[in-house]
Amino acid sequence: MDKLATPTSLCLGPAPGLAAEVYAARQPLDAGGRALLLWLHDGGFTGGSLASARARAELLAAAGADVVAIDYPLAPAHPFPAALAAAFEALRALAAKPARLTGNARTALFVAGEEAGGNLAAALALMARDQQAPALAGQLLISPMLDPALGSPSMRDGECGGCECAYARGWQAYLGGSTRADHPYAAPLNATRLAGLPPALVLGVAGHPLNDEARRYAAALRANGGCAKDLALPSLAPGHALAPLHDFLSQATRRALAAHPA
Repeated sequence: MDKLATPTSLCLGPAPGLAAEVYAARQPLDAGGRALLLWLHDGGFTGGSLASARARAELLAAAGADVVAIDYPLAPAHPFPAALAAAFEALRALAAKPARLTGNARTALFVAGEEAGGNLAAALALMARDQQAPALAGQLLISPMLDPALGSPSMRDGECGGCECAYARGWQAYLGGSTRADHPYAAPLNATRLAGLPPALVLGVAGHPLNDEARRYAAALRANGGCAKDLALPSLAPGHALAPLHDFLSQATRRALAAHPA
């Protein structure tokens, strides 16, 4: 990739708002419009920051998205649903005036995240459907944490899932108690209503412990009539990830703009 521009800063949502950084798209989409994407970083619900979000945000900008990465509240100080509620307010703020960030009235809105951020992105798509706003063009989930049971074959193959592994600690900090594990916004893989959601691209990396639950979620979306594609890439390096990301953003933006012309 060519020389990267420094992201701009802003705050999103009700005062004082969430700290956020904006990365401008670095190539046009085939759809002819713009994709405005809310990015939620990884960190197992307890870590991560705007600094750690930068590599993925730059990748998505290179793929054609205008990216807004937010610094959502972390567990255990802020357990479920604090991060999700804050992210939803940020999403609503983006949806109110998307052209302010993209400079184009023909802008489609996406949610996206990795690992714990992938969980939040999937939950945001559920919330947006249930509240009938904001309208989302797509959801991009990268190795999402979706199932606190941690019992999948890929989790066991990665020697993860035990009570001392990072994923188990993250889930415990986020949920704060076992009763919250049944809430579909906390653990989207346990949701029983998956119809009516925006198109999804679910990306994994070969050999990753979260691969099986990611594939199960994509299959569940398809079983409920949704458009969902899951891919396991050799890595998330630009050479492997740029093409599928660009294709997904272009196709989903085209569909969204055709359904809701400006």
